[in-house]
Amino acid sequence: MTASEKSFWNESNNYFLTATEQCRGCGSLLAAKHILKAIYESTPNAMVFGRSCGGGRSELQTGGRIGVDGSGMMGIQAAIEARGAMDDRTLICLTGDGRALEMGAGDFLASFDRGQKLTWILLDNQAYANAGSAANALTPFGASTRIFTSESGGKPTMEREMPLMMVFSQARYVATAAPAYVHDLAAKVKEAVENQPSYLHVYVPCQVSWIYSPEQVVELSRRMVQTGLSPLWSYKNGVFKRTVKISESKKRPVQDFLKLQRRYEGITADDIKVLEDHARRKNKMVDALESSLNEPDEV
Repeated sequence: MTASEKSFWNESNNYFLTATEQCRGCGSLLAAKHILKAIYESTPNAMVFGRSCGGGRSELQTGGRIGVDGSGMMGIQAAIEARGAMDDRTLICLTGDGRALEMGAGDFLASFDRGQKLTWILLDNQAYANAGSAANALTPFGASTRIFTSESGGKPTMEREMPLMMVFSQARYVATAAPAYVHDLAAKVKEAVENQPSYLHVYVPCQVSWIYSPEQVVELSRRMVQTGLSPLWSYKNGVFKRTVKISESKKRPVQDFLKLQRRYEGITADDIKVLEDHARRKNKMVDALESSLNEPDEV
């Protein structure tokens, strides 16, 4: 099947009203459309594997069983190399946060330890959305889930900051992205594919877990960035930089992001202050990395 025949290209807005396998207003589907378009337009020899809630389940071959995408991709690579065809292929794994970064964290990290020529693109909807919206390590503080209900105060701990952790891995390229910032996302997809091993972390709203009106998916994605909860940056060859800078006039209070979702219905004023302080510390760290890591590595 050629890129032009894939169903993602049939309609311009089919992320809003989707087929039976996707939810209305699915942020993962919106991101996956842009991601696959960027991949196939820039890298005709790409082979994209993986599986995630909303992320092209009808389009992709799975890289491995749940939690072992890294091992699965290693087997795929070995098979292609045995046929002498690896020089003509670029391997990419498009998967989800719970599958790869929670259940399969060791398997995921091992692919970087061995320097596997592979691009990981993670769709982070901050929950096990495909299994009843239970919390995982990337679920943010205060968000209600299947177990941490709004009555109990939501999740009591902060999310794991996987993208910043990956700056200190063996990845040649690490970046964060959001589907509301299409040009930034597409540029990072192309850079990730060109600089393997690489890791692209894409923040995506989830209508089922977050509980919002489907038409607000793009606005929610935008507000994640504007509030500072999900800063967008890239790290390549020793250089760390913000790629989307939010001016003071466009910055939003954290509450502007929280109020569009029902998963924060039980949040208190004290909880909101905790999240504001968390966003402030995260952005202070991003600014410090940009200031200090501004010279390319010596080859």
